Amino acid sequence: MIKQVKQEADGSLTVSVNLRFEGSMLEMEEKIAQTVNELGKFATVEALKQFDTDGSAIVVENKKYTSKGLVKKNTSRHTEKPR
Repeated sequence: MIKQVKQEADGSLTVSVNLRFEGSMLEMEEKIAQTVNELGKFATVEALKQFDTDGSAIVVENKKYTSKGLVKKNTSRHTEKPR
């Protein structure tokens, strides 16, 4: 599990993780994979923030496009039954 994230002076991030090796080898491998995936997801979210807009409008071919900002979106699969 990600324990600590530190922003460095050069803009990089230092991430500390904590793993406890318990159980069978399969359980330990699953825990390692889960932790690495969590770290990858965290790093990807942070990397994508580099490309977020500042909220100002973008004009392309006389059409104005604006950002809604960081808003939680509700999405569903087309094959998913409504609740």
